[in-house]
Amino acid sequence: MKKTIALAMALVFSLSGLSAFAERINDPLVANDFTKSTPKNTTLQFSAADFTSSVNPPEGGALVSVTITQLTNGKAGTLRLGTEAIAKNAEIKTADLGRLNFVPAKDYTGEAIFTWNASYGSSSSPYPSAVVITIGDGAATASQPPAEDTTEPPSASPTPTDTPAAEPTDTPAETPPAETPSASPQPTEAPAPTQKPLQYEDMLTHWGAYAAGMLGAEGIIVGEEIGGHFYFYPDKVLTRIDFIILANSIFGIKTKDSLEGNPFADTDVPSYMLRQAIAAYENGLIAGSPEAGGLYLRPFDRLTRAEAVKILDNGLKLLYPARDDLDFADSDQIPGWARDAVRNMEAYGIIRGYDDNTFRPYESINKAQAGEMLYQVFKYREKVRKTQSVFNEIFYGTR
Repeated sequence: MKKTIALAMALVFSLSGLSAFAERINDPLVANDFTKSTPKNTTLQFSAADFTSSVNPPEGGALVSVTITQLTNGKAGTLRLGTEAIAKNAEIKTADLGRLNFVPAKDYTGEAIFTWNASYGSSSSPYPSAVVITIGDGAATASQPPAEDTTEPPSASPTPTDTPAAEPTDTPAETPPAETPSASPQPTEAPAPTQKPLQYEDMLTHWGAYAAGMLGAEGIIVGEEIGGHFYFYPDKVLTRIDFIILANSIFGIKTKDSLEGNPFADTDVPSYMLRQAIAAYENGLIAGSPEAGGLYLRPFDRLTRAEAVKILDNGLKLLYPARDDLDFADSDQIPGWARDAVRNMEAYGIIRGYDDNTFRPYESINKAQAGEMLYQVFKYREKVRKTQSVFNEIFYGTR
């Protein structure tokens, strides 16, 4: 029998889980993800072939229409049919797909995503697929300091450290690259993704489906498998320990084998949680909350957005701190111990904030939001590791 993967603790696929996943992505009706790219400030034109070559219609069938199940982030650009902006859940007939285009926001570089379902008339693809659009070269150096300044920023003053929490509701905001495209550049194809997102039954049309699915496909954070189907529980509000466990997975921090060196004064905390927290503490991910009587973990308290961002900033250990002023409408509400972290995570594209330009530092975050933040961290680390560059990117974050 297939083993159920524990929601908080499962960090790798079971063999049966991988088998179920492989069966699902080989479903003959599943439409495939594809990628496109376009230079900065250049409209990307789609063709019907982009979609018909990415579907697996039933025998004797053909693609009849596609339904746009999730739009691109408005800060990245606008998806249009002809000259009209497309609304979520819009249905586009195959004959009209040649009129579909994406207009990047002025000077925007990075990534944008929209998702779609394929209809074959009497049947349709069971899960949405994604189109990943790369605008420009996708690379930029965030708030580069003077050449002589290569020291790490001092750690923020202690106060609520951080720990697992709900989910980040942001997506990356980025800085434009220094280079500009040559005159009249032509769109080019981006390389096809190497992984297909794990499909969660409870996120089929959710804005965070792609990030959560890619974390699952990479075997970093997997939801729960029940009866051969996977569930992510995107609306679950995270506690401090929830987020610590997830962050440990992203940063490759191994759980301690014992409680030796436990710095926390909390009592009645399960040992598996303490071993995760001790590992996070020793690796500088969290600092604990100094209170009368000692240092406290407070594992079951809800995680705030400020705490989540502080943890991620601690883990990334950025060589070049951001120097731009915070421009969130509620910047004055961001506590001093989190201000540098928020500034860094916004500049490097890990968070974006809400559509009303607020950060809301004391709000809880849910698992979908956390998944979005963590996936941005994963992408950033992977690209820096492979290219030694600083990347600022944005994935759709419509809420």
